[in-house]
Amino acid sequence: MSIEHKLIIFYKYTPVTDVERFVIWQKKHCTELGLLGRILIAKEGINGTVEGRIENIEEYERRMHALDGSAGKFGDFSNVWFKESPSNGGAFEKLKVKARTEIVATGLSLDADIDPNEVTGTHIEAAELKKWIESGEEFEIIDMRNDYEYAVGHFAGSRQSGMQNFRDLPKIVSEHEELKDKKVLTVCTYGVRCEKASGHLIRQGFKEVYQLHGGIGTYMKEYPGQDFLGSLYVFDDRMTEQFTDQYQKIGVCVVCSSTSERFGNCAWPDCHKQMIICVECSPQEKTIYCRKDCELSHLKGVVK
Repeated sequence: MSIEHKLIIFYKYTPVTDVERFVIWQKKHCTELGLLGRILIAKEGINGTVEGRIENIEEYERRMHALDGSAGKFGDFSNVWFKESPSNGGAFEKLKVKARTEIVATGLSLDADIDPNEVTGTHIEAAELKKWIESGEEFEIIDMRNDYEYAVGHFAGSRQSGMQNFRDLPKIVSEHEELKDKKVLTVCTYGVRCEKASGHLIRQGFKEVYQLHGGIGTYMKEYPGQDFLGSLYVFDDRMTEQFTDQYQKIGVCVVCSSTSERFGNCAWPDCHKQMIICVECSPQEKTIYCRKDCELSHLKGVVK
């Protein structure tokens, strides 16, 4: 692992005064500092992951923290929490900065959209969750990530949300109705999805909803190899993140059921679903269909 590079993951829900100008600002400063990664900007805030040399990442953090919400400074980013990980400088091939309607697409209508500054689950820190676990506290963890993320790693005893994509958020409440009167903790990779997912549960009548502040990644940095099984899926070329060499792989190849953490995509381009697929079953990563319907649909398209 390189000691010259660092990767940061960050988000903040805060009104952005001029999305297009902020996109230009981000492109300018990231390019100037040689940073690569992915940044999404919307009127509701920012969500990003960037990688670069350590000194350049630290300069980027300084420039972002200088945006204090005063006139002409897009919004208040003075207290953005940058969650840092060591990297080898190869997590991204290019820089992408995009304007979006949401910084994480929820599938909620604009009328039903949730502002985490108004409604969201109570934040608990990693240390508090550790106390809950060790004391035998009665609570349920709902993992608000996609099914393929859960497959490669998750908290022991946690429940899958039922989502294949975060746009499925409006559809999942019925799968957890029996938890409405119980203590519920939502978790996701580094926190951004739980801000709205927990708020959605509250809006749907869940009585006691919490979210893990900083997400699974923050917990695992404090308690590596404890309580979380497998690896943490990440949305860059690393694919997974580990926090200790002493961990048990739990990912299973969808074809042969052997232990694996290698991801591939459904061979039908219109699907492109991610799944765990070992090298022996699919050397080229895109030669397997996730289900028969995809294979038939793809073949019909080719025939046409």
